[in-house]
Amino acid sequence: MIYNFLTVHRPAPDAMAAALAKVLGVPVPAVDVADRDGEQDGRDWEAPVLCGYEATAGDLALSWDVWVSEDVPQPPDEATAALRLAAATGTTVLYPAPDLQAPSAYCAATPGGTLARARVYVSDDGDVPVHTVDAVDTPVPQLPGARVEPLPEVFRAEHIDLPATETFVAATDPDGTAPARGAANRAREELLLWERLVRRVAADWAPTGRYPQQSYVEDLCARDALAERLETAPAAVREPLARAADGLDELFRSHSRDDDGELLGRLTRSGSAVRERGWWWRRRPDRLPWD
Repeated sequence: MIYNFLTVHRPAPDAMAAALAKVLGVPVPAVDVADRDGEQDGRDWEAPVLCGYEATAGDLALSWDVWVSEDVPQPPDEATAALRLAAATGTTVLYPAPDLQAPSAYCAATPGGTLARARVYVSDDGDVPVHTVDAVDTPVPQLPGARVEPLPEVFRAEHIDLPATETFVAATDPDGTAPARGAANRAREELLLWERLVRRVAADWAPTGRYPQQSYVEDLCARDALAERLETAPAAVREPLARAADGLDELFRSHSRDDDGELLGRLTRSGSAVRERGWWWRRRPDRLPWD
């Protein structure tokens, strides 16, 4: 097991060793902690737990690389380990988000037991890495400079069942050989984005109950593109696409109401001009997930 942690504060090495021992359920002498750039000759390379640390700057003070041998029974997963470490040290612990590929995607575990999503930017221009916590999706008291807002990258990675899109693909590209820039693939991309939004609206924005304003507007733009595709696509694509779009449109209507474009006119700062766009710009969901 390998853990990669970043902490807001910089505990002393002996405090780090004691905290890791508590997290992993081993005696303190079983944990070897040392500066990665310091003297290595005195290290106990046979210790069941090895931790190398490096000072950082910005919003985060220390980077931890923790290696746990097979001699340690049932080490916790990264989220559990981070929460335990935060409680043991009194400092917020961040680790790379396991479900997102973006290098800026992190999770933040607080001493109070909260687990938040975080966006972290790293600069290596100076003598040490500089970490900036740009935003979190839940308030983190030890990161007061971070904006608190839903993170679009997290919502993009959520799994949502897309039966309408799957049916469309089965009808237009069953063997997966359609050209990437062809009408079928472009239609699939646009339909997928529209269906993801409609399914969220119909499920009252499950599982989190939230969704960013920016993402909502982008999804409506995907419906614009879908409308254009319905006008220009060949019949072999247009007919199954129309069936899929009709079903999703009906579902969207049933979980929204006509407000004559008031909501979207305000969000897009286009005022009454939004009424000239598709009907989906003149409706608002039953509940707004960013209030």
